[in-house]
Parts: sequence; structure tokens; C-alpha cells
Amino acid sequence: MIKNKTDFQCVVVGAGVIGLSVARSIAKKNKNVLVLEKNHKFGQETSSRNSGVVHAGIYYPKNSLKAQLCVKGNSEIYSYAQKRGIKFNKCGKLIIANNPFEEKILSKIKKNADKNGIFLKYKNYKTLKKIEPNLKCYSALYSKTSGIVDSQDLMINFIADIEKKRGKLVFNSKVDYIHEENEKIKFSINKNNFFSTRILINCSGLQSHILASKIEKLNKKLIPKITFVKGSYMKLSSRSPFKRLIYPLPTKYGLGIHSTLNIEGQTIFGPDEEIVKKINYNVIERKKTKFVKSIKKFWPAISKELITCDYSGIRTKVQKNDFVIQDHSIHNIKGLINLFGMDSPGLTSSIPIGEYIANKCMNFLK
Repeated sequence: MIKNKTDFQCVVVGAGVIGLSVARSIAKKNKNVLVLEKNHKFGQETSSRNSGVVHAGIYYPKNSLKAQLCVKGNSEIYSYAQKRGIKFNKCGKLIIANNPFEEKILSKIKKNADKNGIFLKYKNYKTLKKIEPNLKCYSALYSKTSGIVDSQDLMINFIADIEKKRGKLVFNSKVDYIHEENEKIKFSINKNNFFSTRILINCSGLQSHILASKIEKLNKKLIPKITFVKGSYMKLSSRSPFKRLIYPLPTKYGLGIHSTLNIEGQTIFGPDEEIVKKINYNVIERKKTKFVKSIKKFWPAISKELITCDYSGIRTKVQKNDFVIQDHSIHNIKGLINLFGMDSPGLTSSIPIGEYIANKCMNFLK
């Protein structure tokens, strides 16, 4: 496995959906790849603590990485899931307005979607009553390519692709030192095992900025300010009132408390938004009041008794609200790629993100 006196060709730090997709794309190009994960299993953080929604690419500015990679990823993730027998539900999504003022915001959303090549269909109150009789709203935009996918099974299939090409995953392995020297990247695992690689890709999600701060030659000014946004979810104990995903208007840090379906067909409400300093996944019972107040706007039949605390996730937000992918052309460290702010639509975009990073690696390994 040694090439140019290094132990590895490519090392990916982080076995979330994006890290696995990156490793899969590199392995597909017949390069040796090692994935290191500090937890005992893959996808233990952001990748298994989200809505599992396949996004269309509606909200992101034209030509942003999020817009480009999400639009491409939308069709690719369905295609991959279909080929592999991964469960998905292309159920569509309604973005709702509760009054004429909010409808003006819908109009802006539609214009942005048009710029990204996504067609959203306007639905008036009468049409909505026919297709979603339990939904209370003034009007809505319908996105037919939005849906949900089984993210766990997706990651299992990515791992199968990596291992088929003789890539390796090693768990319980925390990378805690990175140093570039003579066109090699030296790193340590669990403070006492030292190795070297030609390429190291930092896909460590919630820890990406922390790991980057340990890279000796990296200009620390290039590490974006990261905000942790915690989102809690509530599960509906009764039968699902909707056949589609129901989304209110987007907020500063997310897409608002929405109604989604999980892969078993149960309704999940969330996430809310809470800025946190530390990582904890507790879901507080008292949040039910906030959830009921928000959900009542589009489903008046909701009550505290109908929802139970389910799970929570934490996403990393950067100021520019776009994926941040930094390679040698930005930080001047050969063989190093840092990924920051890989929040929603990271799951949807995972396959093209993998290809995007793998192509950067191939250019370097030529």
C-alpha cells in the first residue's frame, strides 16, 4: 500500500455520509483509500440525526456549491437508491404560505428555484384541499422531486462500494495531529500511532474546524467561524395527516419546523433551531409547547398528547451558508482538503460531493 514512501495514498477522516461518499468515489478510481472514524460505528452524528430528506435545490443561490451539488445529487441519489434497493419515497414537498404577505415570499422562492433549473408548481387553497385535506394554508409551491431516503442503508451501500475496491474503514480512531512535510501529510491516531499519506481529507463534520485547528502549517484565519445549531424532532403517535412533506417558509438557520415522513411512513416534526456551544442530543419535554404552536399554523388538530420526544441532531453553519471546500489552491498545503459547514443539503449532495473531491485528488495524484 506504500506509494512515494508514504503509508497511504488517500486518508478520509470521518465516516459520515459525506466522508463515505468521498472515499467511495476515490476507491472507484482505483486509488487506495483508508477511512478513519473516531466513533465505534459509521454515521453516528449528523448523518443519522437529520430528516432524511432528499432536497431539490430550491433555496440556494445560483452557482453556489449547495445549488450545483444538490440539483445534481437529487437525481443521482434516487438513481443509486433504485439500483441498490435502498428504500426511498419520492413523495414531493409543499412549501406553504399562510397569508398574502407570505405568498410574496413564496414568489421569491419560486424565482430562485427557476434560476437553479427547478420547476415549482403553484397550488391555490382549493387545489391543496383536494390533495392534502388536513393541511391549513393560504397557498403553496409544490416540489415533485423532493422526498426521503433511508440514509443508514445508503451509508451501508457506500461502505460496500469502498470495500469492494479494497478500501478500508477503521473505527475508534481519532486523528489528533496533522503535519505537512516534504509533500507528505503526517498524522497520528489516538496520540500514539504515526502514519503518513499523500492526501488527507478532513470530513469530520462537527469536529472539522477543531481538527483543522491542529494542522500545524494551516493559516488558522482560513477556518470559518462555526455555529452549532441543534434541532430537535418530535414523532406523531397517531396516523400521518399528510402524504407529502410540509414545509413552512425558511428561517435564518434552517427550513423551519416541518412535517416529514420517515422511511416507515411515520410523521416526524422538526427540527427546531437552538444555538448551542456543546454537543448533547437530549430532547427536552418542554419543547412540545413550541412545536405545537408552530405546527398548529398548518395542522390545527395537533396537541401535546399526540407527539413524543424523538431525537435531535446538530448541524454546523458557516457565515456564508454554503459548503466550504478548501484545497491546496486556498491554503497552500499540498494533499490536504478541508470540508466545513457541510449541513443540509449534505445528504442529498453526497454523491456529487464525493466525485467533486475525488477529481481534486486525481489531479494531485497524477
